[in-house]
Amino acid sequence: MFLSELCKGLTRRGHEIKVLAHEMPDSDQYDLKQPYSIIRYPVPGRLSSVRIGYQILRQIIKKKPDVLFLGHVMATRGFPVLLFKWGFRMPYVVLCHSDDLRIADVSKINRISTYSLMRNADLILANSEFTRRLLIRSSFLGEKIKILNPGVDTNLFFPSNDQTMIRKTRLKYNADEIPLVISVGRLVPRKNHEGLIRAIADLRDQGILVKCIIVGGGPEKVNLERSIERLRLERHVSLMGHTSFKRLRELYQVADVVTLPSIAYKGSYEGFGIVALEASACGKPVIVGSEGGQSESVIPDKTGIIVDAEDHSNIAKAIAYLIDREDVRDQMSNAGRAYAVEKFSWIKIAQRAATLLSKVK
Repeated sequence: MFLSELCKGLTRRGHEIKVLAHEMPDSDQYDLKQPYSIIRYPVPGRLSSVRIGYQILRQIIKKKPDVLFLGHVMATRGFPVLLFKWGFRMPYVVLCHSDDLRIADVSKINRISTYSLMRNADLILANSEFTRRLLIRSSFLGEKIKILNPGVDTNLFFPSNDQTMIRKTRLKYNADEIPLVISVGRLVPRKNHEGLIRAIADLRDQGILVKCIIVGGGPEKVNLERSIERLRLERHVSLMGHTSFKRLRELYQVADVVTLPSIAYKGSYEGFGIVALEASACGKPVIVGSEGGQSESVIPDKTGIIVDAEDHSNIAKAIAYLIDREDVRDQMSNAGRAYAVEKFSWIKIAQRAATLLSKVK
Protein backbone atom coordinates (compact mmCIF):
# COMPACT_ATOMS: atom_id res chain seq x y z
CA MET A 1 0.00 0.00 0.00
CA PHE A 2 2.79 2.44 0.97
CA LEU A 3 4.70 2.00 -2.29
CA SER A 4 1.60 1.91 -4.48
CA GLU A 5 0.21 5.16 -3.07
CA LEU A 6 3.65 6.78 -3.20
CA CYS A 7 4.01 5.88 -6.90
CA LYS A 8 0.52 7.25 -7.61
CA GLY A 9 1.34 10.49 -5.82
CA LEU A 10 4.65 10.99 -7.64
CA THR A 11 3.01 10.18 -10.99
CA ARG A 12 0.34 12.83 -10.36
CA ARG A 13 3.15 15.32 -9.72
CA GLY A 14 4.52 14.67 -13.21
CA HIS A 15 7.22 12.10 -12.45
CA GLU A 16 7.60 9.06 -14.70
CA ILE A 17 7.57 5.91 -12.60
CA LYS A 18 8.43 2.39 -13.74
CA VAL A 19 7.94 -0.35 -11.16
CA LEU A 20 9.69 -3.72 -11.36
CA ALA A 21 7.68 -6.42 -9.59
CA HIS A 22 7.39 -10.18 -9.82
CA GLU A 23 4.35 -11.86 -11.30
CA MET A 24 1.33 -12.47 -9.10
CA PRO A 25 -2.14 -13.97 -9.67
CA ASP A 26 -4.41 -11.48 -11.49
CA SER A 27 -1.56 -8.95 -11.68
CA ASP A 28 -2.63 -7.95 -15.21
CA GLN A 29 -5.95 -6.62 -13.93
CA TYR A 30 -4.26 -4.73 -11.12
CA ASP A 31 -1.57 -3.24 -13.37
CA LEU A 32 -4.09 -1.81 -15.85
CA LYS A 33 -5.69 0.28 -13.10
CA GLN A 34 -2.46 2.00 -12.05
CA PRO A 35 -1.37 5.40 -13.43
CA TYR A 36 2.27 4.25 -13.54
CA SER A 37 3.98 1.46 -15.52
CA ILE A 38 4.56 -1.95 -13.93
CA ILE A 39 7.02 -4.37 -15.48
CA ARG A 40 6.49 -7.95 -14.33
CA TYR A 41 9.06 -10.74 -14.23
CA PRO A 42 8.87 -14.38 -13.05
CA VAL A 43 8.96 -15.00 -9.30
CA PRO A 44 12.66 -15.15 -8.33
CA GLY A 45 13.96 -18.54 -7.28
CA ARG A 46 17.58 -19.58 -7.40
CA LEU A 47 19.96 -16.85 -8.46
CA SER A 48 17.26 -14.31 -7.68
CA SER A 49 19.77 -11.46 -7.51
CA VAL A 50 20.89 -12.25 -11.07
CA ARG A 51 17.30 -12.32 -12.34
CA ILE A 52 16.41 -9.06 -10.63
CA GLY A 53 19.66 -7.46 -11.76
CA TYR A 54 18.92 -8.42 -15.36
CA GLN A 55 15.52 -6.73 -15.22
CA ILE A 56 17.01 -3.55 -13.78
CA LEU A 57 19.81 -3.56 -16.37
CA ARG A 58 17.28 -3.79 -19.20
CA GLN A 59 15.58 -0.64 -17.97
CA ILE A 60 18.87 1.21 -17.49
CA ILE A 61 19.88 0.45 -21.06
CA LYS A 62 16.44 1.19 -22.49
CA LYS A 63 15.92 4.46 -20.64
CA LYS A 64 18.43 5.57 -18.06
CA PRO A 65 16.47 6.54 -14.93
CA ASP A 66 17.46 9.43 -12.69
CA VAL A 67 17.37 7.28 -9.58
CA LEU A 68 16.75 3.67 -8.54
CA PHE A 69 14.33 3.26 -5.64
CA LEU A 70 14.33 0.13 -3.47
CA GLY A 71 11.02 -0.28 -1.66
CA HIS A 72 12.61 -2.23 1.17
CA VAL A 73 15.98 -3.63 2.27
CA MET A 74 16.59 -6.40 -0.25
CA ALA A 75 19.80 -7.95 1.17
CA THR A 76 21.44 -10.19 -1.48
CA ARG A 77 18.68 -9.51 -4.02
CA GLY A 78 19.60 -5.84 -4.00
CA PHE A 79 23.29 -6.44 -4.62
CA PRO A 80 23.08 -5.70 -8.38
CA VAL A 81 22.10 -2.13 -7.51
CA LEU A 82 25.59 -1.65 -6.08
CA LEU A 83 27.13 -2.76 -9.36
CA PHE A 84 24.95 -0.35 -11.32
CA LYS A 85 25.88 2.50 -9.00
CA TRP A 86 29.57 1.90 -9.63
CA GLY A 87 29.29 0.93 -13.31
CA PHE A 88 26.70 3.49 -14.47
CA ARG A 89 27.03 6.10 -11.72
CA MET A 90 23.41 5.35 -10.94
CA PRO A 91 22.22 6.80 -7.60
CA TYR A 92 19.84 4.74 -5.50
CA VAL A 93 17.52 5.20 -2.55
CA VAL A 94 16.42 2.60 0.02
CA LEU A 95 13.11 2.78 1.90
CA CYS A 96 13.52 1.04 5.25
CA HIS A 97 10.81 -0.34 7.54
CA SER A 98 11.51 -1.26 11.17
CA ASP A 99 11.65 -5.02 10.60
CA ASP A 100 13.84 -4.84 7.50
CA LEU A 101 17.15 -5.07 9.35
CA ARG A 102 15.93 -7.94 11.54
CA ILE A 103 14.73 -9.90 8.51
CA ALA A 104 17.95 -9.20 6.62
CA ASP A 105 19.97 -10.48 9.60
CA VAL A 106 19.18 -14.15 8.92
CA SER A 107 22.61 -15.11 7.53
CA LYS A 108 26.14 -13.80 7.27
CA ILE A 109 25.88 -13.13 3.53
CA ASN A 110 22.60 -11.26 4.06
CA ARG A 111 24.21 -9.12 6.77
CA ILE A 112 27.18 -8.28 4.53
CA SER A 113 24.92 -7.49 1.55
CA THR A 114 22.58 -5.34 3.64
CA TYR A 115 25.45 -3.43 5.22
CA SER A 116 27.05 -2.73 1.82
CA LEU A 117 23.74 -1.76 0.25
CA MET A 118 22.83 0.65 3.02
CA ARG A 119 26.28 2.20 3.44
CA ASN A 120 26.50 3.01 -0.27
CA ALA A 121 22.95 4.32 -0.70
CA ASP A 122 22.65 7.96 -1.73
CA LEU A 123 19.62 8.33 0.53
CA ILE A 124 17.94 6.12 3.14
CA LEU A 125 14.28 6.79 3.87
CA ALA A 126 13.03 5.59 7.26
CA ASN A 127 9.29 5.09 7.74
CA SER A 128 9.45 6.63 11.24
CA GLU A 129 11.78 8.31 13.73
CA PHE A 130 11.91 4.99 15.57
CA THR A 131 13.22 3.27 12.42
CA ARG A 132 15.73 6.09 11.91
CA ARG A 133 17.13 5.48 15.39
CA LEU A 134 17.40 1.75 14.67
CA LEU A 135 19.40 2.52 11.54
CA ILE A 136 21.75 4.86 13.37
CA ARG A 137 22.31 2.22 16.06
CA SER A 138 23.23 -0.15 13.23
CA SER A 139 26.06 2.25 12.28
CA PHE A 140 24.43 3.81 9.21
CA LEU A 141 25.16 7.50 8.73
CA GLY A 142 22.51 9.69 10.30
CA GLU A 143 22.89 12.56 7.82
CA LYS A 144 21.99 10.17 5.01
CA ILE A 145 18.72 9.09 6.70
CA LYS A 146 15.52 11.07 6.22
CA ILE A 147 12.02 10.26 7.46
CA LEU A 148 9.20 9.48 5.06
CA ASN A 149 6.12 8.35 6.96
CA PRO A 150 3.41 6.26 5.33
CA GLY A 151 0.24 8.19 4.56
CA VAL A 152 -3.48 7.57 4.74
CA ASP A 153 -6.17 7.91 2.08
CA THR A 154 -8.29 10.62 3.65
CA ASN A 155 -10.82 10.27 0.81
CA LEU A 156 -11.33 6.59 1.62
CA PHE A 157 -11.27 7.02 5.40
CA PHE A 158 -13.47 9.83 6.67
CA PRO A 159 -16.03 10.50 9.45
CA SER A 160 -19.68 9.68 8.90
CA ASN A 161 -22.88 11.23 10.23
CA ASP A 162 -25.08 8.65 8.52
CA GLN A 163 -27.09 7.67 11.57
CA THR A 164 -28.95 4.93 9.72
CA MET A 165 -25.70 3.21 8.74
CA ILE A 166 -24.24 3.69 12.22
CA ARG A 167 -27.30 2.24 13.92
CA LYS A 168 -27.56 -0.75 11.57
CA THR A 169 -23.86 -1.56 11.78
CA ARG A 170 -23.72 -1.37 15.57
CA LEU A 171 -26.86 -3.48 15.80
CA LYS A 172 -25.29 -6.07 13.50
CA TYR A 173 -22.38 -6.48 15.93
CA ASN A 174 -24.56 -6.39 19.08
CA ALA A 175 -23.14 -3.04 20.12
CA ASP A 176 -26.25 -0.91 19.84
CA GLU A 177 -26.44 -0.31 23.58
CA ILE A 178 -22.83 -0.69 24.74
CA PRO A 179 -19.52 0.95 23.68
CA LEU A 180 -17.74 -0.52 20.65
CA VAL A 181 -13.97 -1.02 20.60
CA ILE A 182 -12.21 -1.88 17.34
CA SER A 183 -8.72 -3.31 16.84
CA VAL A 184 -7.19 -3.97 13.42
CA GLY A 185 -4.08 -5.99 12.69
CA ARG A 186 -2.59 -9.31 11.72
CA LEU A 187 -3.11 -11.94 14.42
CA VAL A 188 0.51 -12.26 15.56
CA PRO A 189 2.00 -11.89 19.07
CA ARG A 190 3.47 -8.44 18.36
CA LYS A 191 0.00 -6.98 17.84
CA ASN A 192 -0.83 -7.96 21.45
CA HIS A 193 -4.44 -8.95 20.90
CA GLU A 194 -4.01 -11.24 23.90
CA GLY A 195 -3.40 -8.16 26.05
CA LEU A 196 -6.47 -6.47 24.60
CA ILE A 197 -8.64 -9.51 25.34
CA ARG A 198 -7.43 -9.53 28.95
CA ALA A 199 -8.20 -5.80 29.16
CA ILE A 200 -11.78 -6.46 28.03
CA ALA A 201 -12.04 -9.14 30.74
CA ASP A 202 -10.79 -6.61 33.32
CA LEU A 203 -13.45 -4.14 32.23
CA ARG A 204 -16.17 -6.77 32.46
CA ASP A 205 -15.06 -7.68 35.96
CA GLN A 206 -15.35 -3.99 36.87
CA GLY A 207 -18.89 -3.90 35.51
CA ILE A 208 -17.91 -2.03 32.33
CA LEU A 209 -19.38 -3.93 29.40
CA VAL A 210 -18.03 -3.28 25.91
CA LYS A 211 -18.08 -5.03 22.56
CA CYS A 212 -14.65 -5.58 21.01
CA ILE A 213 -14.16 -6.54 17.36
CA ILE A 214 -10.71 -7.66 16.24
CA VAL A 215 -10.21 -7.40 12.48
CA GLY A 216 -7.53 -9.46 10.76
CA GLY A 217 -6.26 -12.98 10.27
CA GLY A 218 -3.10 -14.81 11.22
CA PRO A 219 -1.42 -17.67 13.07
CA GLU A 220 -2.59 -16.60 16.55
CA LYS A 221 -6.27 -17.10 15.73
CA VAL A 222 -6.63 -20.43 17.56
CA ASN A 223 -4.79 -19.16 20.66
CA LEU A 224 -6.95 -16.05 20.79
CA GLU A 225 -10.12 -18.10 20.42
CA ARG A 226 -9.01 -20.20 23.37
CA SER A 227 -8.38 -17.10 25.46
CA ILE A 228 -11.82 -15.73 24.63
CA GLU A 229 -13.41 -19.03 25.65
CA ARG A 230 -11.31 -19.40 28.81
CA LEU A 231 -12.22 -15.88 29.96
CA ARG A 232 -15.89 -16.39 28.99
CA LEU A 233 -15.84 -13.43 26.62
CA GLU A 234 -17.73 -14.97 23.70
CA ARG A 235 -20.39 -12.24 23.93
CA HIS A 236 -17.85 -9.46 24.30
CA VAL A 237 -15.00 -10.20 21.86
CA SER A 238 -15.31 -11.26 18.20
CA LEU A 239 -12.57 -12.23 15.77
CA MET A 240 -13.82 -10.92 12.46
CA GLY A 241 -11.07 -12.04 10.09
CA HIS A 242 -10.18 -10.11 6.95
CA THR A 243 -12.59 -7.58 5.49
CA SER A 244 -12.89 -5.04 2.68
CA PHE A 245 -11.75 -1.42 2.92
CA LYS A 246 -15.39 -0.33 2.76
CA ARG A 247 -16.38 -2.56 5.69
CA LEU A 248 -13.27 -1.52 7.60
CA ARG A 249 -14.15 2.14 7.12
CA GLU A 250 -17.66 1.51 8.42
CA LEU A 251 -16.25 -0.20 11.51
CA TYR A 252 -13.99 2.78 12.20
CA GLN A 253 -16.91 5.15 11.66
CA VAL A 254 -19.19 3.41 14.15
CA ALA A 255 -16.55 2.67 16.80
CA ASP A 256 -16.24 4.55 20.06
CA VAL A 257 -12.54 3.72 20.44
CA VAL A 258 -9.89 2.17 18.17
CA THR A 259 -6.87 0.51 19.74
CA LEU A 260 -3.49 -0.67 18.45
CA PRO A 261 -1.84 -2.05 21.61
CA SER A 262 1.28 -3.49 19.95
CA ILE A 263 4.36 -4.48 21.95
CA ALA A 264 7.96 -5.47 21.23
CA TYR A 265 8.12 -9.20 20.56
CA LYS A 266 11.40 -11.07 20.00
CA GLY A 267 13.06 -8.04 18.45
CA SER A 268 10.08 -7.22 16.22
CA TYR A 269 8.43 -3.81 16.53
CA GLU A 270 5.58 -1.86 15.04
CA GLY A 271 7.32 0.47 12.60
CA PHE A 272 4.49 2.96 12.39
CA GLY A 273 0.79 3.22 13.27
CA ILE A 274 -1.17 2.97 10.01
CA VAL A 275 -4.27 1.74 11.85
CA ALA A 276 -4.14 4.74 14.16
CA LEU A 277 -3.99 7.08 11.15
CA GLU A 278 -6.93 5.39 9.45
CA ALA A 279 -8.97 5.67 12.65
CA SER A 280 -7.97 9.31 13.12
CA ALA A 281 -8.96 10.05 9.52
CA CYS A 282 -12.39 8.63 10.42
CA GLY A 283 -12.55 10.93 13.43
CA LYS A 284 -11.99 8.30 16.15
CA PRO A 285 -9.83 8.48 19.29
CA VAL A 286 -7.06 5.89 19.37
CA ILE A 287 -5.10 3.98 22.00
CA VAL A 288 -1.63 2.79 20.97
CA GLY A 289 1.26 1.02 22.67
CA SER A 290 4.41 2.94 23.47
CA GLU A 291 6.83 0.44 21.90
CA GLY A 292 8.15 0.98 18.37
CA GLY A 293 7.02 3.71 15.99
CA GLN A 294 3.26 3.47 16.38
CA SER A 295 3.18 6.30 18.92
CA GLU A 296 4.43 8.67 16.20
CA SER A 297 1.02 8.48 14.55
CA VAL A 298 -0.63 10.03 17.62
CA ILE A 299 -0.47 13.43 19.27
CA PRO A 300 -0.48 12.37 22.94
CA ASP A 301 -3.73 13.23 24.74
CA LYS A 302 -4.91 15.22 21.72
CA THR A 303 -5.66 12.62 19.03
CA GLY A 304 -5.22 9.56 21.24
CA ILE A 305 -3.61 7.96 24.28
CA ILE A 306 -0.23 6.21 24.42
CA VAL A 307 0.07 3.40 26.99
CA ASP A 308 2.56 0.81 28.15
CA ALA A 309 0.68 -2.05 26.52
CA GLU A 310 2.85 -4.74 28.14
CA ASP A 311 0.52 -4.33 31.14
CA HIS A 312 -3.01 -5.05 29.94
CA SER A 313 -4.48 -3.09 32.84
CA ASN A 314 -3.16 0.10 31.17
CA ILE A 315 -5.16 -0.74 28.05
CA ALA A 316 -8.27 -1.28 30.19
CA LYS A 317 -7.80 2.04 31.99
CA ALA A 318 -7.43 3.96 28.73
CA ILE A 319 -10.54 2.35 27.22
CA ALA A 320 -12.56 3.05 30.39
CA TYR A 321 -11.40 6.68 30.42
CA LEU A 322 -12.38 7.34 26.81
CA ILE A 323 -15.71 5.55 27.16
CA ASP A 324 -16.53 7.69 30.19
CA ARG A 325 -15.49 11.00 28.60
CA GLU A 326 -17.61 11.83 25.58
CA ASP A 327 -16.20 15.36 25.57
CA VAL A 328 -12.64 14.02 25.25
CA ARG A 329 -13.71 11.65 22.47
CA ASP A 330 -15.27 14.55 20.56
CA GLN A 331 -12.13 16.68 20.94
CA MET A 332 -9.90 13.83 19.78
CA SER A 333 -12.25 13.15 16.89
CA ASN A 334 -11.86 16.67 15.48
CA ALA A 335 -8.13 16.86 16.21
CA GLY A 336 -7.46 13.42 14.74
CA ARG A 337 -9.19 14.13 11.44
CA ALA A 338 -7.34 17.44 11.06
CA TYR A 339 -4.01 15.78 11.93
CA ALA A 340 -4.48 13.00 9.36
CA VAL A 341 -5.43 15.43 6.59
CA GLU A 342 -2.82 18.09 7.29
CA LYS A 343 0.20 15.84 7.82
CA PHE A 344 -0.47 12.37 6.42
CA SER A 345 -2.66 12.69 3.33
CA TRP A 346 -0.95 11.07 0.34
CA ILE A 347 -0.68 14.47 -1.34
CA LYS A 348 1.54 15.67 1.52
CA ILE A 349 3.58 12.44 1.57
CA ALA A 350 4.19 12.63 -2.20
CA GLN A 351 5.28 16.26 -1.86
CA ARG A 352 7.85 15.33 0.77
CA ALA A 353 9.08 12.35 -1.26
CA ALA A 354 9.50 14.49 -4.37
CA THR A 355 11.50 17.06 -2.41
CA LEU A 356 13.80 14.40 -0.93
CA LEU A 357 14.32 12.59 -4.24
CA SER A 358 15.10 15.84 -6.07
CA LYS A 359 18.24 16.18 -3.95
CA VAL A 360 19.59 12.76 -4.95
CA LYS A 361 22.25 13.04 -7.66
